[in-house]
Amino acid sequence: MKKLNTYCSIGCLSVVLSILSSCSTSRQEFDISYKLIPVDARWDKTPEPLMEQIVDKYKTSVDSIMSIVIGKSSQYMAPGRPETSLTNLSADIIKTEVQRDFGQPIDFAIINTGGIRNPLMQGDITLGEIYSIFPFDNTLCLIKLKGSDVRELLNIVASRNGEAVSKDVHMTIADEKAIESTINGRPIDDDRIYSIATIDYVANGGDHMTPFLNAIERKNSNTFMRDAVINFIERENREGHTIAPPKGGRIISSNNK
Repeated sequence: MKKLNTYCSIGCLSVVLSILSSCSTSRQEFDISYKLIPVDARWDKTPEPLMEQIVDKYKTSVDSIMSIVIGKSSQYMAPGRPETSLTNLSADIIKTEVQRDFGQPIDFAIINTGGIRNPLMQGDITLGEIYSIFPFDNTLCLIKLKGSDVRELLNIVASRNGEAVSKDVHMTIADEKAIESTINGRPIDDDRIYSIATIDYVANGGDHMTPFLNAIERKNSNTFMRDAVINFIERENREGHTIAPPKGGRIISSNNK
């Protein structure tokens, strides 16, 4: 009897829904409007007590972690193009850490300057500072690419007035083209296979670096870029080294002469 009542209830509901849908001959139309609401300091004047209570619950523990000092920087370094101390440092670190991750030599490293979001301040380096500089969850990659594709890759770098490259790369930008390009002091060999350290965003062709899509081989790491940077800085700190700007002169732009 209970099963029969259930079936009857379902049947009646189906009939009612059918009648309602058949009686509706037109759809109700809605007007949609929107506006941008700037999120700025004015909202600080009228804080929401409940939201502050929720945030404060986590803020203390997060701040205690993010304020941990992991090393020291000898000077202020900011991102920029065609190259800066921070872009050079970042690329050098990625090359070192990809070599450690995969246990094989790397010819050079390249990452997008746009992924380096803030400067590194002089003095103590905290975890929070590294998170603000590298906020994206990009992971390390090892790419094997033919020399002809490397040549095209550096032309794309030139058209963007530079990206972050390791100390193994030297090139001059002229008329948005890469000229006098060398890897480890040697001209690019179009037929050679180069091992390149980068991040997944770039390996996927991000920031127009589409030659990476022609990869002969790709190896992915689970290590986040910022964790690689943290590991490097902590290791240097344990060995008593201060983070200093590396040697420049990797990308020379005729626009900046």
